[in-house]
Amino acid sequence: MGLGDLDVYSKTFEELVRDVRRSGVVDQNWEPSSADVKFEYKWDVSEIDDSQTFGPFSEEEMQSWFKASYFGPSGEKVRVRPVGGEWAGWDDIFE
Repeated sequence: MGLGDLDVYSKTFEELVRDVRRSGVVDQNWEPSSADVKFEYKWDVSEIDDSQTFGPFSEEEMQSWFKASYFGPSGEKVRVRPVGGEWAGWDDIFE
């Protein structure tokens, strides 16, 4: 995949991944992250039951709620995770 590759828009996703791997810029086992990653959250404050999980939601939805301080000024009121992943603080997931 170099400059001037005029067929780039006719290639499949798999062909593009193979081309990137072949370029040597990434490891041969590299897997691109999926844009379809969904996230869950649960409250991490004593006044609210923390056993209930909410989601799945897109990163865009999560970021919009964060910007509105829904999760606290710095996301300190929730624990988040990619669906099926491990719970972590806001900054650990969305750096």
